[in-house]
Amino acid sequence: MKKLLVTLTVAESKRFIAKGLLATDIVQTALNHGYLCITLGTTSAYLVEEILGEYDKTKHIAGLTIPYGLWVTKSETRAYDAIFHKGKLLEKTKVKDVLDEMGPNDVIIKSANALDANLVPLVLLASGTGGTVGSFLGTAAARNIPIIMPAGLEKCIPSEYEDFVGTFGRDQWDYALGEPIGIIAVSEGVPFTEMEAFEALFDVHAVPISAGGINGAEGSVTFHVEGDDRQIDEAYEFLRELKGEPEFPYVDSIKEID
Repeated sequence: MKKLLVTLTVAESKRFIAKGLLATDIVQTALNHGYLCITLGTTSAYLVEEILGEYDKTKHIAGLTIPYGLWVTKSETRAYDAIFHKGKLLEKTKVKDVLDEMGPNDVIIKSANALDANLVPLVLLASGTGGTVGSFLGTAAARNIPIIMPAGLEKCIPSEYEDFVGTFGRDQWDYALGEPIGIIAVSEGVPFTEMEAFEALFDVHAVPISAGGINGAEGSVTFHVEGDDRQIDEAYEFLRELKGEPEFPYVDSIKEID
């Protein structure tokens, strides 16, 4: 057995998670033999880029967090969901357009905005009708369509959903420095973090042991990774190549701040 110490920046984690997702049997099966629906979100954008090779990640966003607060992009600049059917990208298609054709062998990818203290995926809702997650959640549950929710561990919060559920909705804020939102826990969703990516790519066990940094390492997470000698050797070489992933491209297509 060998041990590996590695720190991943936010961008490196997003790239790593995307590569991990693509290495899983469930995603490969959906991509090549059924429907793989990748809804809008920054981590999801990396997965689309991994599949297509080139992709404008800045358009694969609806809600985002900027220094001012929670915010949204201009609707006219957004890409559609990336819907793949048997390996082919469908043009101008959203997940709701193909739900009637989907079942347990297909997959919906929905980035989480946060993971609560129990690692339950949470999604912020700027739309009064529940946005993208509101358009598919009931049907996915009824048809047992897997929902995988990628999120870096930098999105972990120390509170539980039960601590604040029912205390606010998007129209109940007296003040909001940013876009007013509601929130929902997606208990049917399966979180996919760096830990799952380590397992999918190398069959090793990873534990977060530290977080944060400066000089571009803000939001980073440091991991203790353990596994068989060959697997750790492979992970080390892989991560050496991954290091230096550039920050997420600057997004300028945001709604004007009043």
